[in-house]
Amino acid sequence: MRTEIFSKTLKEKSIDIAILMQSTDIFYYSGTFANGVLIITKDNEKFLFVRRGLDRALKETNISVSYMHSFSDIKKFIQQNGFKSETVGLEFDVLPVSFYQFKEIFDRSQLIDISNDIRWQRRIKDSIELENITQAAKSLDCLMSDAKIYLEENKREIDISAKLEYFARIRGHQGRNRMRMFNGEIFMGHVICGFNAVGFSGYVKPLTGKGMYPTYPEGASTDRIKKDKPIIVDFVFNYNGYLADQTRTFVIGDLNSDLLKGYQFCFDLINWFEDYAKPGIKTVDIYTKSLEKAKNAGYENIFMGIGKDRVSFLGHGLGLELDEYPFIAKGMDYPLEENMVFAFEPKLIFKEGAVGLENTYVVRKDCVESLTKFPKQLVKLWYTILNLEKILKKRNYTKL
Repeated sequence: MRTEIFSKTLKEKSIDIAILMQSTDIFYYSGTFANGVLIITKDNEKFLFVRRGLDRALKETNISVSYMHSFSDIKKFIQQNGFKSETVGLEFDVLPVSFYQFKEIFDRSQLIDISNDIRWQRRIKDSIELENITQAAKSLDCLMSDAKIYLEENKREIDISAKLEYFARIRGHQGRNRMRMFNGEIFMGHVICGFNAVGFSGYVKPLTGKGMYPTYPEGASTDRIKKDKPIIVDFVFNYNGYLADQTRTFVIGDLNSDLLKGYQFCFDLINWFEDYAKPGIKTVDIYTKSLEKAKNAGYENIFMGIGKDRVSFLGHGLGLELDEYPFIAKGMDYPLEENMVFAFEPKLIFKEGAVGLENTYVVRKDCVESLTKFPKQLVKLWYTILNLEKILKKRNYTKL
């Protein structure tokens, strides 16, 4: 059905044939992550050519699979089978120049960008995709419960993060989260305490954390968890290739009045969003109204970043990649539709640290439903290391 929908798009745009090379796109249409090329014609004929992993591809897809030695094999195949190639669709947004140069093989063809058509098709999730994302969301709720147990004053951020990463892996996290954006990278998640949430790297995110080294300036560091400072726990769970995203704010002790007031704003905003959002509501309207609320509350310059480091989005689609449609963002003038899945993440960055929330939502017939269910209230931890052992004994980690 996916290739049938895509082939109709090709026909509407008068594109004879599409040549896909990005592994995520190949998986979406074939069911296997292949190192190679997927051909889809406007008549819904499809052929997969792989350079490595032929035996596995043959087991995982019902599409015709052949070995490919070089790109010239593609041209020979097209010519031998009499396929038209006057117009050829390519993924311009991700295709490296070195691969694009193979256009010499199609020297008489018009090359057309079909990347946005692929991404737009993927905005609506089918039942299997929703099942995988729902399971990812349930696993995130478990991780937040783990954080509630293991967060401890004077522990290093990286120690807590590594513990959560361990539990994520044994629950089925496949270890990597994919993004389509150039230079876009995302780890399993991060734990960030206090001032470490204020410093920014080059990543396009509302907060990134200090990280371990300049080579990857994001996420948990070797700095220690402090009392009365906001602790951001932000994780992405990848279950069977599909993503869910959740953020909660924790504190050991209590926050000062400014931070508490800021958290209440984020809490109220996400509740407003849940009441307001439904099919037909434009994503840009959600974004614009949220900005107005932040401005009226006096948070305009610290909402979703600080000053020039603020990002121009408030939510992002989720699926096989972390940056899919729909985007709750500036300029995204299209309505929410049933079975879209996305994260909504209001965050404020103060000098003392960050506060905020993030949930993963699916659009239903007349509302949006949060797939991440961990309570949205600020998580205040009062227990000490003396009773931590008793708490752990109540948790049965043999049945994760």
